[in-house]
Amino acid sequence: MDALAALMSTPAKAAQVSGLEMRVLTREISKLSGSYVSSIHSLGDSQVFRMKNPEGEADLVISPTFGAWITARPAHGVTNEFTTSLRQELLRLRLDSVTQLGLDRVLFFRFSGGEREVQLVLELMPPGNIVLMRPDGMVISALREFKGQHRTVAAGRTYLPPPQNRTSLEDVDAATLAELLSKERTAGKAVGRGLSLPRRYVDEILSKASVPQEEPTPLPEGKVEEIAEVVGRLLSSLEHPVPSVVESPAGLELMIVEPAHGTVVETAETLSELMDKSFAHALIEAGDRSEPEQQEREAKEMEVTLKRLDDQMEGLRKKAASMRQLAAEVGGSGSPEEAVGAIQKAAVDSALRKRLESQSSTAAMSSSLFDEAKAAEAEVRRIQQAAETLQSRLKRTKKVAPKSTVRLVVRQRKEWYEKFRWFFTSEGKLAVGGRDAQSNTILVKKHMEEGDVAYHADLFGSPFFILKGGAAQTAAEIRQLGQATASFSSAWKSGLAAADAYWVLPDQVSGSAPSGEYLARGSFAIKGKKNFVTKNPIELAVGIDSGGRVASGPEEALMTYSQAYLVLVPSREKSSDTAKKVFVELKKLYGEGAGTNSLDDVMRALPTGGGKIVRRRDLRPLEKRSPA
Repeated sequence: MDALAALMSTPAKAAQVSGLEMRVLTREISKLSGSYVSSIHSLGDSQVFRMKNPEGEADLVISPTFGAWITARPAHGVTNEFTTSLRQELLRLRLDSVTQLGLDRVLFFRFSGGEREVQLVLELMPPGNIVLMRPDGMVISALREFKGQHRTVAAGRTYLPPPQNRTSLEDVDAATLAELLSKERTAGKAVGRGLSLPRRYVDEILSKASVPQEEPTPLPEGKVEEIAEVVGRLLSSLEHPVPSVVESPAGLELMIVEPAHGTVVETAETLSELMDKSFAHALIEAGDRSEPEQQEREAKEMEVTLKRLDDQMEGLRKKAASMRQLAAEVGGSGSPEEAVGAIQKAAVDSALRKRLESQSSTAAMSSSLFDEAKAAEAEVRRIQQAAETLQSRLKRTKKVAPKSTVRLVVRQRKEWYEKFRWFFTSEGKLAVGGRDAQSNTILVKKHMEEGDVAYHADLFGSPFFILKGGAAQTAAEIRQLGQATASFSSAWKSGLAAADAYWVLPDQVSGSAPSGEYLARGSFAIKGKKNFVTKNPIELAVGIDSGGRVASGPEEALMTYSQAYLVLVPSREKSSDTAKKVFVELKKLYGEGAGTNSLDDVMRALPTGGGKIVRRRDLRPLEKRSPA
């Protein structure tokens, strides 16, 4: 078993992510500030947030067992009741900040949108919790509600963080250490029990200070100050962490500093990347367990309900039998007084007895008792039908084998151009286009270089397209870029059949308006001669490239690396409806080869506005095509 597999197989270690690791993760996650929540799914108790911004998208894991980190391995999970409550409050809100409570394992995520503000709290102290609350601290919902000695976490109550019982590392100095050491017999116990640190960092501190764990207190002169200096250096090192998995006598553990003890068996550029490698599969297993556990709970609840229904029917049957027997006895009585005597001896509830006693004849009394028996029998039949329906559900629940609802998706590292519109020309050059005013600006200012060529449609509402290395563009590439620029412009939404475009060199594109004029956001001034490409057909092809990505562009370009594709022209239908149709057709064309692409991926590849599929092309050999 390799190191990561071993670490993943010991989930107890995952719960030991310390406040030091959380400090590093807080800084890494804070890079998502300004992103919007577009979706939330659950993996067991963990929640996976899809975050989007103009630069792209990322997935954020918030787990009460493992911690929080940016994942490159998102998973398609399920939606439970708590996830639904999070969606109701957080979808389309912006992540404003991520902060840590001191060096404790508690993180605060602040979200806002319009006049709404909410906070999400992640607690890693066992058993772990996720709490959603208003800015004033009032709890909206919690993964786990509980009442303890020091605080209560429940909807409608004011949130209080877990109590801090040990000294924070940030408050440690020589005097504090001396006080801690005076309370214990050995250095190891003093540092371990007094500071908010797991054992691996206690070992690290004492090792670097050359103080044995069993060193008796008081320590030799100067050693207290030396330990305090090591603690200070440890805190400073968090600015430049060294994420690693270390093998020590205690087992495999996460570290974010170069260890003075143990053997490094795995490293990564970021702690998020290392946690992703270490704990992603444990998350998946937790998600896989959630469905059978839910089915088991449902089965037990149905069995309890069936037992209760059986008891009810048995009681009603006995009641019906006794009512019929009493009705016969009352009907055979010689007088009303004799009938009342029989009724008083029987086990009849007081309300029925009073009603019977008020009747003047034995026949009326007997008829009422028969009615009671019939009503009880009718209730038995109604309950019997409900029980049969429930019994059928119980059989289906037990018969159907639980299916895995969680699918791990190893997301390949995205190329920079995937934040924009893009395709490769028939000659293999990269063409990149803006999606809106902001991405137009980023594309031109950050990614356009000498040797490139810039394209723009000859109408208002056009992206800039950059042909990388376009100084050596061919006639075919000029046609392809002209068509792509025109098709992704407002011409598509307007329903035009053709539109003109032009290309210029980078030094002809200026972000400054001529004197006395104004440039709108995302617009640029063009100086000098424009090289026009006229009558470009408004038409695009959509397929899947060799890397499994949804790609769109002129058919002439796309057919060189996506031999099965759809061709679209503008249409008046909703863009969402077009995307759904294209998504279904790509699944038919590629089958399993469509990979993990989602409807969102298709939406991003299509121009703004509806489209109509006018033809389908599959140029692959028959043996490589997906079965119909």
